[in-house]
Amino acid sequence: MRSHPADAAAIPASARTTHRLALADHLDDGAAFDYIVSGAGPSGSVLAGRLAADPAVSVLLVESGGGDDDERVRDPDLWPANLGSERTWDHVTEPNQHLNGRRLAYATGRGLGGGGAVNAGVWARGHRSDWDSYAEAAGDPAWGYAHVLEHYRGIEDWQGAPDPERRGTGGPMRIRPAKDVHPLFTAFLDGAEATGIPRFGSANGALMEANSGGAVRDENIHNGVRQSPFRRYVADRAAQPNLTVLPHTTVSRVLLSAGRARGVELVRDGRPLRAHASREVVLSLGALGTPAVLMRSGIGDERELRNVGIPVAQHLPGVGRNLDDHLRLPCMWEATDARLPVPTRSQAVCFREDETRPGAPEFVMYVSPAPSVSPESAAQYPPPERCFTLMPAIRPRPGSRGRVRLASTDPLAGPRIETNFLADPDDLRSALSAVAMAREVGNSAALRPFAKREVSPASAATDTVEPFVRNAGETFWHQSGTSRMGRDEGAVVDARLRVHGVEGLRVADASILPHVTVANTMAPALVVGERAAEILTAEQG
Repeated sequence: MRSHPADAAAIPASARTTHRLALADHLDDGAAFDYIVSGAGPSGSVLAGRLAADPAVSVLLVESGGGDDDERVRDPDLWPANLGSERTWDHVTEPNQHLNGRRLAYATGRGLGGGGAVNAGVWARGHRSDWDSYAEAAGDPAWGYAHVLEHYRGIEDWQGAPDPERRGTGGPMRIRPAKDVHPLFTAFLDGAEATGIPRFGSANGALMEANSGGAVRDENIHNGVRQSPFRRYVADRAAQPNLTVLPHTTVSRVLLSAGRARGVELVRDGRPLRAHASREVVLSLGALGTPAVLMRSGIGDERELRNVGIPVAQHLPGVGRNLDDHLRLPCMWEATDARLPVPTRSQAVCFREDETRPGAPEFVMYVSPAPSVSPESAAQYPPPERCFTLMPAIRPRPGSRGRVRLASTDPLAGPRIETNFLADPDDLRSALSAVAMAREVGNSAALRPFAKREVSPASAATDTVEPFVRNAGETFWHQSGTSRMGRDEGAVVDARLRVHGVEGLRVADASILPHVTVANTMAPALVVGERAAEILTAEQG
């Protein structure tokens, strides 16, 4: 691999600022390219930018949403304003019997940059145990922590305390610790430390090799402006003749012939058109979009495809299964008259090991200076005018993994999403433990200057906390796993991201991860894009 991805595929300095993009406003039916990358989220942006660095290669990058010239994208403090807007797919899950039959709002990013343009700007790499477990599942050490660490060192332009063993400088993504950290977040880390969670100098680095720890968070922000993967990898290349960036265009299905992907069928302005790929089609549509396109293409569980009238091209029962995500369990406190931070982004994070699953963090926790709670929890525990929320989250066990299914063959129709949160009884125990951890930190002496009283759940009794958990549980928008990498019959792609049984078709996004990482998934999605570029360029010479 390139030891420093910023060398051969360097992004010009002009890309550091927002400017008008050279976007395609049409596509000729039947247009041909070497590569078609479907989805301009973090993984797709990285891959398209890396491939287009070779002027001899033609690349089409297709995105269903629109552009990113929007203050809600530039200013990460405005990230909640993207929810419910044209910049997100506003999915709603199927009712979950383990969450009192509740349906969850389940948004994913839409538009140039995908989730990397609308999230809270957290840079969380994933733990050493995450990457090493992926390498074991794939049977390829290149997915292990040691190799991935080299990718991260090449991706980053690290602005914090030097750590040359783990952090890189000069890469396309400018990463920094949160600036001007508010005393609420310092008190949060002090409270966590008092409960036995050690303090680290960075939320990545050595902390991602430890079992527990807390730190000021890292973020992809420079001079107050979000450094989205699309802006850092693609924007300044959009004017190149070998790269076509086509927004407002939805991928309907992959065109297959004789067991090989030949291109994609698209929908633009309500009309179908086709684009052909001489080398590869790569799906980077996320953990909900990618399995939906695979299924519409006839790739998935044979019985389910036939139930919706889709001819079977490749029986892969794992497509859409194994949906993984963090279950967020917000706990709320009424605040004192002490000044609270204005932005809703947490500036600190804590990780803690679960004694039943030792060796790596199982709980992640942020704090929000706002009532970031579910509608059902808010109805039971009305938020005070001034409050803050501790947001612990658990990583579900395999028995609580969900599923994505087609609702119809319409490419503009959302899929059916079953989260299956808390289906495994041990996950309820973990949820109760996560709430207990939050209550211990929130009621600590360190947070007393900010905490007037605990609002929810305000009790340690199981008959109070268990119903609270079932009403409070929400997504953390870290959907993963639905096209997972592996060698068993439930796997969808192999270690080189090739869809099993189909030539010329790969997947590169968080759906290939066998399970969700310890925290946010944007930074790992960049590594998936870098790995895809590394693999494809090596294979094509």
